[in-house]
Amino acid sequence: MDSTYFKPISSALPEEEVAARLKRQRHAEWGIAVASMGGTGPRPELLHELQRYIDGELTIQQLAQLPYPPDVKASPAIQAILTRERLSNAA
Repeated sequence: MDSTYFKPISSALPEEEVAARLKRQRHAEWGIAVASMGGTGPRPELLHELQRYIDGELTIQQLAQLPYPPDVKASPAIQAILTRERLSNAA
């Protein structure tokens, strides 16, 4: 399934990398969905940084520490992604 927000993941990548990117993309989409339910749609700045997270350029912890404007920094999407990643890694 193609993402509404993110670029397609290349099937030319090694299988492990595709799986890792899909996992990060699911986390990002989850965060966007949680934020959207609360009435906060994704900001372009956040989508750009989430794509970097999906591509493996940033960890979610690095993403959360980037200098954003206050309204983006307090994004429910980032908080939801942090929680989902922490819970999925605990299993």
